[in-house]
Amino acid sequence: MTVHLSDSLLRWYVSQCRKHSDTGTDHLLELARCVMLAPQGKDAAPFLEIGSRSGGSALVMLKVLRRVYGALGIRPPQVFTVDPYGSRPYEGEPHIYDEQHYGRMKKNLAPYTNHIHYMMDSELFLRELDNLYLWTDGTKRGFEKFSLVYLDGSHDPAIVWSEIQGTLPRIVAGGFLIVDDTNWFDSAVRKKLDAAVTTWDVTLRHNGKQSVLRVSTSVTRAQLPG
Repeated sequence: MTVHLSDSLLRWYVSQCRKHSDTGTDHLLELARCVMLAPQGKDAAPFLEIGSRSGGSALVMLKVLRRVYGALGIRPPQVFTVDPYGSRPYEGEPHIYDEQHYGRMKKNLAPYTNHIHYMMDSELFLRELDNLYLWTDGTKRGFEKFSLVYLDGSHDPAIVWSEIQGTLPRIVAGGFLIVDDTNWFDSAVRKKLDAAVTTWDVTLRHNGKQSVLRVSTSVTRAQLPG
């Protein structure tokens, strides 16, 4: 059984979460659709967001998953968020992330027991990813695969590309990689994606400031340029 939600319901979830996010309605709606279309089932891989700010986009993911998996009658997969918070400057914009963003994220996502936050930057998270694990139903499970990865943390092209290198090979067939703001910094990340996908078994499309990849066959690390 595969659960499909109506576009009107997805729009309703987005309208509830929009005030907690600096991402526009159309881009949150694209995220909601991809979450719904990601592979479903009791063994579905977790979802990952790097760059959680006040938790609005993660809230969209959690709401959609709760509805989909409620219809399936099984527990929804985990949603991991990664953000170091603190007084960290935001590349290309005059914003500062601080304890207020962290407090709002915790409040917004607290009702969802399938949410786990890692207070660290993406460099540390990706370096430690092979050492992280969870206990689920009495079994220790690592982070080998993800159903969807949403990258909206640092916008420095070198950091974003390192995040792509660290996460794309872990995305399951049929899963998604969504990279936000790829039109920043002279579209450096977007241009690199456009050149690289010719050797990958993926579909790539650009939705305004977003770049959305759907994986057909898992991309190996050897296929990723430096």
